Amino acid sequence: MSSQRTLFDAPCSPLPARTWPEPTPREIGQERGEACEAKAEIELSFDTIAAARDALAWLNEGGPASGEEIVNHLKRLGHKPHDDRAFGPVFARLVREGSISFVGYAVRQKGHGTSGAKVWRATQQETREDLPNPNPLERIAK
Repeated sequence: MSSQRTLFDAPCSPLPARTWPEPTPREIGQERGEACEAKAEIELSFDTIAAARDALAWLNEGGPASGEEIVNHLKRLGHKPHDDRAFGPVFARLVREGSISFVGYAVRQKGHGTSGAKVWRATQQETREDLPNPNPLERIAK
């Protein structure tokens, strides 16, 4: 028998201990969305509060719609950030406030017919004036 050692003969070293929790993919996405939103607000005067109000008003008037349809509508109204990902925090804000809720999936328009477009509906009849109107620059200064 040979005296050569194989890879499997070597002792296993333990994994290094973590000293802090790794961010989850959702946390990373939220952080990047907020950075995109802040850039759009600073560089292009993108008003996320106004975009949220217009999205909610459109859902109240027309019923459930996919996120892509809502974004396209907002862009037609003049809400044009440097990157469409700046709309993510708009949806997140409306969900956190309980103003909209997820109702299902639809075929994506921009994804070449793939599935996965989220469909949203207004949870209660609200007007644009019902939404809070904080100063977006205060949020950036924090």
